[in-house]
Amino acid sequence: MTYSDCLKPAALLLSAALAACGGERQNDEAALTEGSLDKAVQEIAEQTILTAVNDFASEAEALNSAADTFCAAVSDSNLSALQTQWQTTSAAWYRLLPFNFGPLDDDLVFPAYQYIDSYRLRGDDYTSTIRTAIADWLASADTLDDDFFSALTFNKVGLPAIEIAAFETSATHSTATADIVAEYNSESRKCAVLTGLTTQLQSRADYVEDGWQVAYTGTSTPFISIFNSGELPDGSESLTGLITAVQEYLDYLQNRDVVSNVAPLADNSWTLVSESIDQIERMLAGNEDTVVTIFSLMAASGNSGNVDTVEENIQMARDAVADQDATTFNAAAALLDGNFKREIPDSLDVTLGINFSDGD
Repeated sequence: MTYSDCLKPAALLLSAALAACGGERQNDEAALTEGSLDKAVQEIAEQTILTAVNDFASEAEALNSAADTFCAAVSDSNLSALQTQWQTTSAAWYRLLPFNFGPLDDDLVFPAYQYIDSYRLRGDDYTSTIRTAIADWLASADTLDDDFFSALTFNKVGLPAIEIAAFETSATHSTATADIVAEYNSESRKCAVLTGLTTQLQSRADYVEDGWQVAYTGTSTPFISIFNSGELPDGSESLTGLITAVQEYLDYLQNRDVVSNVAPLADNSWTLVSESIDQIERMLAGNEDTVVTIFSLMAASGNSGNVDTVEENIQMARDAVADQDATTFNAAAALLDGNFKREIPDSLDVTLGINFSDGD
């Protein structure tokens, strides 16, 4: 049964059949109004985006702690725990990345997201840059403290840099556990590099979390309140900004062939993109606590066929993940990109009025 099949009976009452499709609570009536759109957007912010913000901050803190534990007792088991935590943290990042606005992107020159994930800027692979930088830091006499790492450019820090520090040796780029542990034991500055990078990641994650929950930059108001007011700082509507951000992310996924290029050492790129697809569906379909969803409002406007189309493309992406088929996954991302340009805003009577491109 498709989601829109659940929305057809009895004046679109969200009945018990909806439980089989996920989504909002039972017995709520779906109607496309300004109030219902506002409610849907607020629930997305509070149930999906804010949860992702908090999860990423928590996992970044856990990664920093894992680095400290490893450096306090360098061993195979602690290295494994560190690497596993990097994978968990990167998965949390990919649940947040589709919502790249607000505190993640509040600086025209130095937005936080670039310092978390340098690949997201324009799909450039900075592996060589990071490897050279780490080798230079190990060989130099520089004091590797917080001031040093906080002054680094975006292409030498973040998740990609931590991956390289945690999953390979600097001298030979060996990925063997014994070689990595041996280098950490023999190279006294390697742990300063690792913990310096993880500390900076946690700092960036905390900045984003504080911006959403405490005070957005230049204001005394948390971004969640600004977002829920319906208008973003640039004057655009919150729903427009949300749809645009997800569309740009889907464009990025396929045009940069993300699944074939990220996390080459950790080898968990399929998990990462799967997390994003699940998160995008969660944004559209809600959960058991959601009162009004984007899908239900699309169906209420007479566009249940568009809901089916989006669901089919989400399933196509999931099937491609299961098959680890990059070509099909990128095609599914392109179709979903199109859905966020056309079917979704059209069904909600939302005019985006922007040039859709995530190019350089």
